[in-house]
Amino acid sequence: MRRALRFLPLFACGLAATIAIPSAASAQSWEIRREIREANREVARERAEGAREILQCKTRACAEREYREANREVARERREARREVSREIREAYRDRWYRGNDRWYRDGRYWNRNDYERRYYSRRDKDGNILPGLLVGAAVVGVVAAIANADDDD
Repeated sequence: MRRALRFLPLFACGLAATIAIPSAASAQSWEIRREIREANREVARERAEGAREILQCKTRACAEREYREANREVARERREARREVSREIREAYRDRWYRGNDRWYRDGRYWNRNDYERRYYSRRDKDGNILPGLLVGAAVVGVVAAIANADDDD
């Protein structure tokens, strides 16, 4: 009994933390949850369709072909679901700062779509500036040429 009482405060803290901290699903927007449900329905539909096709087969070769096709379709639906859910998550993140009328409020000022996307979501290595790449390429070619030249002299 004493041993059980020793773990009672630990259990109470764990229970309080579980109740106080919301789950990840409840913290997401309803669009994301809707997209997840939709994706699960599509995958289940493809599985059921594959099972139905396999049951209609008369030969082993037909069943194997339908099995491969069903797996391919399920995998395609899963990939599509991952893309759609990640897009919804990305849009939900961006929508936190959306204020309507094609304006975003962030860092104390309003941004239009192009400036906002460029400022917060553009890749730093895709600025259209090719000069550093050309310089590095020229340096590599120079070093290779110097090494080849040094080998020829020996």
